[in-house]
Amino acid sequence: MSLRFSVRVVFKGVWRDLKNYSRYKLALFGWFLGIVVNLFAISLVNTIFDYDALTSEVTGLGTTEMLAFLAGSFALNMFANVGIWAPLNQIERDINYGTLESVFVSPTSRISYLLSPLLSESIIALLFFTPAYILALAVSNNLLNFYVIATTLIISFLTLLSVIAFGIFFAMIALLIRQSSSIAIFFSMIFMFLCGFYVPVQAFETIHSVGGKILKYFAMIFPYTYCYDLMHFFTFGDNFIPLLPIWLEFIILIGESILLLIIAYILLKSVEKKAKKAGLSIL
Repeated sequence: MSLRFSVRVVFKGVWRDLKNYSRYKLALFGWFLGIVVNLFAISLVNTIFDYDALTSEVTGLGTTEMLAFLAGSFALNMFANVGIWAPLNQIERDINYGTLESVFVSPTSRISYLLSPLLSESIIALLFFTPAYILALAVSNNLLNFYVIATTLIISFLTLLSVIAFGIFFAMIALLIRQSSSIAIFFSMIFMFLCGFYVPVQAFETIHSVGGKILKYFAMIFPYTYCYDLMHFFTFGDNFIPLLPIWLEFIILIGESILLLIIAYILLKSVEKKAKKAGLSIL
């Protein structure tokens, strides 16, 4: 299939999804409510909790940076949720509507089919990402720092790429066993709590001398951990102590993201091959 046709499929899918958002405005209102609740929770957590001296020593952050830290984490997490949930939701919608078979019997690229909800959801997420992102920049006094803006936006884009593979993986599980939402929810929560949404991964060592280090090194397996770490480093500058040298974090993040995308592509092809051999009944 030509690249031109694949691009056309993606464009048509994005246009369809955006039209649905304009037609069913309650979905946009749901996004808005989610933003309001999360920003309120961030301000509440910032008011109640403080970093202790040991946490400040290993992270370089103090209590005054906590609001900017949480706001940056929340903004980044919005794109991560898009990467995880957009392909899975598209597959589950087509399963419920009985339209999935038409996707697999048509010459349409399945990659294009999965990319279209990712792009449309990313456009919507960008609208609601902006308030939390501006808050993080303002609180950290970087609102007019174009270097910080450029680097943090690049990290946000890399975050989306790093979790796309997980989204396609869960979508393929939905094809095979139908019920994969609970697994996706589990990993989504793991990414939030383990990879540095609320507390820097460096601070895990302050929990327990042995268990904290094990938890820290386990978190460092996931590329998402480096997304958070790089986001906070470029937001706070030299005040923030990163997990690894910045150049090494970039290499790990990009390398693991490419590897996961390759695995997701292979998994998609294996599902297509199984559908051809076993018939569309597996769908």
